[in-house]
Amino acid sequence: MSETSQRHDGAASSRWVVLLLLVAVVASSGASCPQVLRGYQVGMMPLPRALPPQASLEQVVAAVHDNTSRVRSATATQAVLVVPGVPRLSARLACEPPRRFRLQAQTSITGPELDIGSNDDLFWIWLRQHQPPITAFCRHDQYAQSQARRLLPIRADWMPELLGLVNFRPDDSHEGPFPLPDGRLEIRSRLDSGGEPVVKSTILDGTTGLVAEQHLFTPAGERLASVRTTRYRVDAASGAALPHLVEISWPASGIDFKLELTTITVNGPSPDPAQLWQMPAYPGYEPVDLADPSVVIGPPR
Repeated sequence: MSETSQRHDGAASSRWVVLLLLVAVVASSGASCPQVLRGYQVGMMPLPRALPPQASLEQVVAAVHDNTSRVRSATATQAVLVVPGVPRLSARLACEPPRRFRLQAQTSITGPELDIGSNDDLFWIWLRQHQPPITAFCRHDQYAQSQARRLLPIRADWMPELLGLVNFRPDDSHEGPFPLPDGRLEIRSRLDSGGEPVVKSTILDGTTGLVAEQHLFTPAGERLASVRTTRYRVDAASGAALPHLVEISWPASGIDFKLELTTITVNGPSPDPAQLWQMPAYPGYEPVDLADPSVVIGPPR
């Protein structure tokens, strides 16, 4: 293998590792069923009016929780993962809040390339290109005291918020909503991440209350990650509005990627729950517990 090829493979591996470090959460609460605002559209479907003019923080939170609480599960079997400098991957996604999440991607030539997930007990990360060949994992209850915080500085059980299904926890502090010049609203939160607090900016549509952007910062103001959710469509059976385009950026690495979802099935049965939420065992890849103090986490190769 040439030196140029090795550099290219190493860069691709780094991109995948950074891509997998992006996470978030979902849970539930309820509110009354909103009315439909005629003519208002995001993407292709008319969406509900959920917020009154000059909505209070309590009204905004209730609208967001109403949409979140409608989703007990979400599955997308036809998706595309787009990463700059990497061939487009076919992907599939499954989510059962608050902790169950699975994102798998593959190519028709090489087969599985990526597998990240979270079940009730632990989360895992697997990359076909990673060297050495490992499947990294960590139990949720050991995350805060583990070296996993270096690899994954945002809690892995927050992954479902990638779909705009946000929960404003009462244990966190929230301020706003602050009106923005474009008519949208911002809520600023201080989150307990199990270590150094994380500051979050949640930007919502001022009419529907749907989550448009999420930005995570250190207390010093350094941006950790951003998620933008667009092309919302309403699921007829549940009334939940879900995005069909998710864009994520990781500023420290210069990485951006998109997840394009063709069809999302809401609250349908899992095809094989025992297999779906089980940490995979890939032949030739050693399971490595990131909470093991003897494990040294270094830069990917």
